[in-house]
Amino acid sequence: MAIRSLEVRHFRNLKDIHIKPLPGLNYIIGPNGSGKSSLLEAIHCLGRGKSFRTHKTNRLICEGCSSFTVLGHVQQRGRQFTVGMHRERSKSTIKLAGRLIARSSELTQALPVTVLEPGLHRLIEEGPEYRRKFLDWGVFHVEHGFHHIWNTYRRVLAQRNAALRSGGARASIINWDQELVQTAVQLDQARQRYLTDLMKYVPIYSQKFPDLTAVRITYQRGWREGEAYADYLAAQYVSDKERGFTQFGPHRADLRIRIQGVDAREYLSRGQQKVLVALLVLAQCEQMRMRDTSVVVLVDDLPSELDTEKRNILMQSLTETGAQIFLTGTDRSLFPLDNSEHGMFHVEQGRVHVID
Repeated sequence: MAIRSLEVRHFRNLKDIHIKPLPGLNYIIGPNGSGKSSLLEAIHCLGRGKSFRTHKTNRLICEGCSSFTVLGHVQQRGRQFTVGMHRERSKSTIKLAGRLIARSSELTQALPVTVLEPGLHRLIEEGPEYRRKFLDWGVFHVEHGFHHIWNTYRRVLAQRNAALRSGGARASIINWDQELVQTAVQLDQARQRYLTDLMKYVPIYSQKFPDLTAVRITYQRGWREGEAYADYLAAQYVSDKERGFTQFGPHRADLRIRIQGVDAREYLSRGQQKVLVALLVLAQCEQMRMRDTSVVVLVDDLPSELDTEKRNILMQSLTETGAQIFLTGTDRSLFPLDNSEHGMFHVEQGRVHVID
């Protein structure tokens, strides 16, 4: 799969861009503030319907303009289609293969996009929501029907919480429990299957970095191990009602990441954390490639903490996934350029030019 051509108009500081990236490596070179990251953001919008840098989509509209447009021509599994996003101040319009779509999940399914950016260490250092997002993005692409199950669980969870806050009778809350338990178990099982399979691919990349070979990741389901969720909900009913929300369940799930038996937050430096997260993303890409699905990987500055040898290893690992890759950098000397075919684009003052 690859984006064969990309058009961007009035997106942040990008004026009117039309490029034809290659299916493999694509380098995006330019000074700081030139628009390199903005170009990655535009691609991210094609696959997710939003930026990876801000949730305020109106901020993506070029100053002095009333809207932005991003359009991509994509080839995947032998078929070609277009995907586009148009944003005005009040609304977004998204089209996939010529038809309007309302759910960003359709974009995600059609054009899987993942990003490696300077803050990727947060997956290890910060709260479980980062790890759940990483996990669920992978499950979404591998486990059929996962998105429907997750949406159903969130809907029922919100209804149960509303009943708890309003002081509803226990009988009415128990009515929500049955559907909540059913979807919680399905969600939990899908995540556990996914992680078990993902861990088959992690050593492919972690063995290239001796300090990361002993990584172990375990899934924490969000309620006490060995106890049925229905029983756990019943036991927590009084406490849940006092607090006005459901305290435990898949919405509290987490990944426990350890090196040599020690929490990765304590064992690894900031640079090592970034490399480990990058390797986990590469494992996801390889896992999906084995299912005949390729990923677009956006790399907004390789970890600056890495020495040249480790940067080269990470670059080589990226190419081995078969993904279409877009990497940004201030200078082409930062990249291990060889004789392999690659695209090279220079960005300056919101304009993009091909470098031969």
